[in-house]
Amino acid sequence: MSQSIKKRLGVIVLVLISILGITSCAKTPKEKVVADKSEGLAKESILPKETDKPKDLGIPKHWKETLDRSDGFVTLEADCDTNIPEIYNIPVYSYEMASLKKDWLSRLCGYFAKGDKLYEYPEMTKDELRKEKEKIANYEGRWATWSKGGQLITYWEGMLKTMDELIEKAPQERAENKYIEANLGVPYQTEKDYFNEVSDYYYDTDDKIGLTARVDRGRECDPVIRAVDYDDKVGSTTKFVYSQGTFVDEIDLAELEFDNAESTEAYDEWLGRLREEADADVGLTQEEALKKVDKMLKNLSIKGFEVSDCVKAVGNEDTESWALLEEAGLEKSVGYSVYLYRKAGDVIGYSQRSPMIYDDLPETVYAPYFSAEKIRAIITEDGIQRFEWTDISKKKDTIADNTKLLSFQKIQEKLADHLLYGALADGGEELKSEGAGYLYKVRKVQLRAANINAYEEPSAAWMVPVWVFDLERTGVTGTEEQLGWGTETVVLNAIDGGYVTIPNE
Repeated sequence: MSQSIKKRLGVIVLVLISILGITSCAKTPKEKVVADKSEGLAKESILPKETDKPKDLGIPKHWKETLDRSDGFVTLEADCDTNIPEIYNIPVYSYEMASLKKDWLSRLCGYFAKGDKLYEYPEMTKDELRKEKEKIANYEGRWATWSKGGQLITYWEGMLKTMDELIEKAPQERAENKYIEANLGVPYQTEKDYFNEVSDYYYDTDDKIGLTARVDRGRECDPVIRAVDYDDKVGSTTKFVYSQGTFVDEIDLAELEFDNAESTEAYDEWLGRLREEADADVGLTQEEALKKVDKMLKNLSIKGFEVSDCVKAVGNEDTESWALLEEAGLEKSVGYSVYLYRKAGDVIGYSQRSPMIYDDLPETVYAPYFSAEKIRAIITEDGIQRFEWTDISKKKDTIADNTKLLSFQKIQEKLADHLLYGALADGGEELKSEGAGYLYKVRKVQLRAANINAYEEPSAAWMVPVWVFDLERTGVTGTEEQLGWGTETVVLNAIDGGYVTIPNE
């Protein structure tokens, strides 16, 4: 097998993205899909509100199609139900970041602390960090993927070196709790933030935009509260999280899953065990979990969100292991993970978790300042284990009450084009000369709404209709050997077919 083909283990890249939170760089759109408010959308894209006649996009109930590009170098295969409901109106809204005011932050912290005090997030001790290093060195839990070594062994060795740096600076014993109020201060970099080199809640600034604390609940593992406020100088967006222990859900597990041909046996066993544990009986019904989430939102006066997904979740309230629930005998709690977004007319919002990363693409690329606002809550019989509210924003304006979308036929052609562009950006010319290629199989199709760049408003975002395609990605060698390269999600603007990626940095 060609070494150049082996190098392109996309599944490894996907895992790195999910573990480390790597973000992409993308050019701003050259084509003006949307204009400023004085011009509005392109005239042909504006439609009046519709109450009687659903949009006719030519969406088949069952999508069965094979498209290829560049003489079969890239092949797209679809054989799945679409399950797209009738759509009447899809507006375009403008959003801007909301600021995390003191009273609002205090209310959030007070609700989840339930009367218990907050204290400064303590430094990890040398022994605690040595235990985490040992799990990496022994390839436990999520680290099992590194045991095959190969081209990324240097990166694995760098992880161990980073742990040595942390251990060297760490205290021997944990300091006594230092109680604090729920106020924003200079962001605190946890050991895990330093280890990952990126964090959703740490930014290198002296401005008072962050909060990192624990709730004094007297537990082996006290809950964590983290928050960060919008700051255009460092690129932060407004976020808040309350977390008890460690939990993963079925969506997390799908992202962590490797193709059997490329993962290690230990990694497969670990994921398989977590999937089995997540499938265990839950002490509450899905309906009860949704009612608890609804009650929580009402208590916090959070309005305008709708559920997009409700899936099983599994975890433990008294561990924060970086290896991610690696202990086979660890007692687990099973519950539900609920995802909520704001709506744009007849479609629900969507934000990507880990798209493929490309340096440059010969197509319109949207990399908004922030993604669609999202809430994720994990509920077990014992209560709320996690509440995370990201990209907290406020509506500025309605750009259009309804929009004209490209036909599904045109969108699938745009999808095939994008996959070719991505393959070429991934070193495709060399692969093609070797007789290799890419095969993409469609697993799921959704019509949602996502943020794109707001024209001439760099700090705002426009929420537009998008097509979301979940794909199974396979590399095909010149000898017809198939290499599982994990999954890929492609998001295309439903108005013009442009590629929508995660926020640009």
